[in-house]
Amino acid sequence: MLNTIVVPHSESVTSEQVELAVDVLGRLLPLVRAQEVVERFSAELLRGLHHPHEKVRNLVLKQVLLCTEKDEAGIVSVITNRGLLLAVVGCLGDKTLGVVKVSTNILVKICTQNAGLNSVFSNESVTVMQDVMAISDSCRFAVYEFVVQVCLLGDMSLGVVSNSGLLDRLTEEVTTGDVLTQLNALELLTPLALNSSGMALLDQGGVIAKLQYLLSLAERDPMAALLMPGLIKFFGNVGHSRPRQMIEEYSSVVVMVLRLASGSLDFGDSTLQMVAIQTVAHIGSSPEGKFALAKFKTEIEEVLDVLGSKMRVAPTEQRVCALEALVHLFTLEVEYQTEDLTGLLEMWWASVCGMNLEKLVAIARQPFTDIHCPALGLINALANMPWGQRFICREPGLIEYILDRKTESEKPGKEAKWTIVETLVKSPSASSIFTEYHMEQLEKFYRQGPFFVEAQVEVALEEGQN
Repeated sequence: MLNTIVVPHSESVTSEQVELAVDVLGRLLPLVRAQEVVERFSAELLRGLHHPHEKVRNLVLKQVLLCTEKDEAGIVSVITNRGLLLAVVGCLGDKTLGVVKVSTNILVKICTQNAGLNSVFSNESVTVMQDVMAISDSCRFAVYEFVVQVCLLGDMSLGVVSNSGLLDRLTEEVTTGDVLTQLNALELLTPLALNSSGMALLDQGGVIAKLQYLLSLAERDPMAALLMPGLIKFFGNVGHSRPRQMIEEYSSVVVMVLRLASGSLDFGDSTLQMVAIQTVAHIGSSPEGKFALAKFKTEIEEVLDVLGSKMRVAPTEQRVCALEALVHLFTLEVEYQTEDLTGLLEMWWASVCGMNLEKLVAIARQPFTDIHCPALGLINALANMPWGQRFICREPGLIEYILDRKTESEKPGKEAKWTIVETLVKSPSASSIFTEYHMEQLEKFYRQGPFFVEAQVEVALEEGQN
């Protein structure tokens, strides 16, 4: 019966009729196996993919997606129907984002199988992709996004895509065209650079060298300076993923980012400095990243000094950025707490606030949630390390402040304080640093949870009673 139900496709048909037909098919199709639908009704599906109504194209694509997700046989059913496969590839150029997204999911799923990978990147399919790329900039980048997703499936996929020439076109976009095109290309290349094989391919193709060159031009070329945010984020992600490689092979990039973060390299754009600060924090969020940044002793100490200043005196957005960066830099899980690493962070803290928490606590006591909560988050990061616990213990009134629920009227603040208490209670070193009384109070606070409210007892007196 299904083959007699054809979605209307003529100028005389109203949108309401199309939607009704889609609704009927949407109820009927689940009654039939997706693979059977693809095999028995391929002509109808192909017609649906060329239908002017978005809902029809989406309906067909979702059916094809179900077929590919079921098992390998479903993928075979799609790739053996060349017309249907090429039509799905053509949907990468659809004017509707939803259609592009589903078609991308289908093709990536097909590429998980070797036979599917070779079919999707056959000469015929690549020609269709090239035709799609010629439609518009957005269509071109839709193909690029799909190509990168396939590259991340594995080394074989990376090799097949590379041989198609499509990856070369993407890497060329980084150094040609307008700034917006270059930034978009950089963003797409970032996940590829986080993959070891992808990074090797980019390196071999000279892409990384070109990016370093563009970064070096920024100080004297205003157009190159516009690429700085994208370039910094790109190398920051590489540094986060492989910090050792970053300092060994791209040390000049690290120095530039650190100088931007400290303000010693100034392009007159505070936003660029915030991007650099976030990038330093991203690199230094892992134990390996902290050690990598420590190799640049002078530069990182200058950055820490600036962060210490900005968290106290700067526009609110910059203060929040500085506090959040410090949280990343000083967060160190117990299992990674070696003597060298905790010693390094204690030395870093001296560059931020000296040898106490007075300045940080003053910020934490401020009533503004956007400043108050990141400051409590930084106290929590310090509370996870023995030297930080000693600072907390020595800071007059700090434990009492942490245990005082009355200072918090909003959910984020209540949770932030409870998290500090949780960190201290679960720390293996806290009991040897804090007094027995304080540990009992912390454990009681922890057991009560973040939203505990002390019951208020009121006594009602009869009228006339004193």
